[in-house]
Amino acid sequence: MSDVEFHCVPFEEAGQLRDELGEVYREVFSEPPYEYGDEHVRLFKDRFDVQHQRPGAGLVVARSSGGTMAGFSFGLTLSPSAPWWTDLTTDVEPGVTDEPPGRTFVLIELLVRKPWRRTGVAAQLHDLLLEDRPEERATLTVQPAAGPAQHAYAGWGWRKVAQKRNPLPGSPIFDVLIKDLRE
Repeated sequence: MSDVEFHCVPFEEAGQLRDELGEVYREVFSEPPYEYGDEHVRLFKDRFDVQHQRPGAGLVVARSSGGTMAGFSFGLTLSPSAPWWTDLTTDVEPGVTDEPPGRTFVLIELLVRKPWRRTGVAAQLHDLLLEDRPEERATLTVQPAAGPAQHAYAGWGWRKVAQKRNPLPGSPIFDVLIKDLRE
């Protein structure tokens, strides 16, 4: 990991990275079990255009010494009116879906290109994005078939609280995970 530098990107600069982030998204999510195509990349870019400007948004980028983007992590504070807790396909513990302002940070993306996997880059992107967050917890979705991601999140203290279907075309069922940020 010594050849990788991490940068917390100010929201004013985040939009300039849209296309480069889209290429990392395309590369990582074209692999199994995802096998996403151009439509998913376009949807990611469209969402990013809006989301990176929202209050509480954060973006961390990892770059090799040669300047290649090795990966990134991105998320934002969940709005109480956001549809995050809709389309659940399982029951949840009482209180999990309560969403007062500022309670939850959503880790939207954590992507690492193949040459930098299993080198600690993902853990560093994860930790830097969640470091010093004011929210009490974080949430994310991950496909049940994404074994390496599932294993990493479990090791970082995440726990499964539900399953849901995301509103993307042809979207599979996702596990919904939560992590306490006050620990």
